[in-house]
Amino acid sequence: MSHKELEAGLYMITSPCLHGGSFIGRDLNEDRSLGPKKVVVLPVGVEAPKWIVEPMGKGRYKLKVGGAITCEMKQELYAMLIGLEGEEWMIKYRDYHDAYTIEKANEKAGWLVPDMKPFTQIAVRPLQSQPSAPPKFPDSELWKFIRIDRD
Repeated sequence: MSHKELEAGLYMITSPCLHGGSFIGRDLNEDRSLGPKKVVVLPVGVEAPKWIVEPMGKGRYKLKVGGAITCEMKQELYAMLIGLEGEEWMIKYRDYHDAYTIEKANEKAGWLVPDMKPFTQIAVRPLQSQPSAPPKFPDSELWKFIRIDRD
């Protein structure tokens, strides 16, 4: 079993719970302000946005979408255009699932899909892994990174 650390680059992000080719990204109908932008489940058929993955060392990463750095506010995921350095996320490869979890640096909460409906905002809450070896996670807490800047 290999430990799959993500390399710096451009990716599309989806979850195994999003059947049918849905991806996550900034809301298509966001306002024009410089305020925080929601990160949501996009409808099937919408072109997947490019995510920039920046390794920071020790399994930590910064994630940007649409030129904006991601962070958690009030247990929800946002992309910030101005004012913040953004969060460092712990991205851990889960061999058992062939997918990743994305957790806050303190590992007390992680990204999850609270509802598979289009435009549902990605939540940042405590993950509900089953106590087993290796730990098992529901599909709604797992993420697939699809590299798009290579042949």
